[in-house]
Amino acid sequence: MKKILTVAWLSISMAIALESFPSGKLALSQSVSPRSDWTFADWCENRERLTTEARHTVDVLLEKAETQECDRAEENLTDRTGLWLVRDRIVDVSPLADLTNLTTLGLYENQIVDVSSLADLTNLTELWLHKNQIVDVSPLAGLTNLTTLWLNENQIVDLAPLASLTDLKRLWLNGNEIEDLAPLASLSNLGLLKLNGNEIEDLAPLASLTALRGLWLDENQIADVSPLSSLTN
Repeated sequence: MKKILTVAWLSISMAIALESFPSGKLALSQSVSPRSDWTFADWCENRERLTTEARHTVDVLLEKAETQECDRAEENLTDRTGLWLVRDRIVDVSPLADLTNLTTLGLYENQIVDVSSLADLTNLTELWLHKNQIVDVSPLAGLTNLTTLWLNENQIVDLAPLASLTDLKRLWLNGNEIEDLAPLASLSNLGLLKLNGNEIEDLAPLASLTALRGLWLDENQIADVSPLSSLTN
């Protein structure tokens, strides 16, 4: 009798489980940990088991690729040199990590905090990241082909990772929490620099930026502008 009851209970449990999954397949796991070598097709094929934020990014990318087929979407996206994901409520940029042919990437007006997945996009020359929630820009230190970088209206304090970006010609940093400009002293190719709306007092690091033609410094705490006397352009 005990065996009969056990078998009956298991049969009822299986019936309920199968009814919950009309496909007849039981969900053994609701989440998956992405691997560092994943292609976009891997992200796409596993999207139902990703975090909500990562799945949303994959869905946005599929819309951009104009297909729901993972392999076709990967081919479309990896061939691109330009991509605009603007005001798309993106939080997680991890699914972009394999798009290494990109030279132009627009990600402004989203909800991005972590930009570490952009570190391998070394062909980028133009990157728009303004109006997000970024604090740490260290993942951008290796993007040495950048000539244009928008980082305004984030929560950035430390500019040290930007010191290696010596090809930069245009840099937007307004509306952050910056005090120390020393890392910018090496960016001798800068022609445009926006620093308004920060917490800057000392302008001495800017004295070497003799290529500057446009410089915005309002809404800071500057008392001495004499270091700018060498900026004759």
